[in-house]
Amino acid sequence: MTRTEPITRLEVAACPTHRMDVRHYSPYEVGCACLADDRRRELGVRLERARAEGNPLAEMAE
Repeated sequence: MTRTEPITRLEVAACPTHRMDVRHYSPYEVGCACLADDRRRELGVRLERARAEGNPLAEMAE
């Protein structure tokens, strides 16, 4: 699966080491290669909640 949404600030916060490497995030809809599947699912839930609340962490990372 390839990513359809931009990388968010929340995802970068979960893996700040690779924030400048888009390829690190591209194979996953949410999260990156450093995170286990359950951690990526948890991050997906947090991201949905942040979007619903209008939290700036759900915005695209620069």
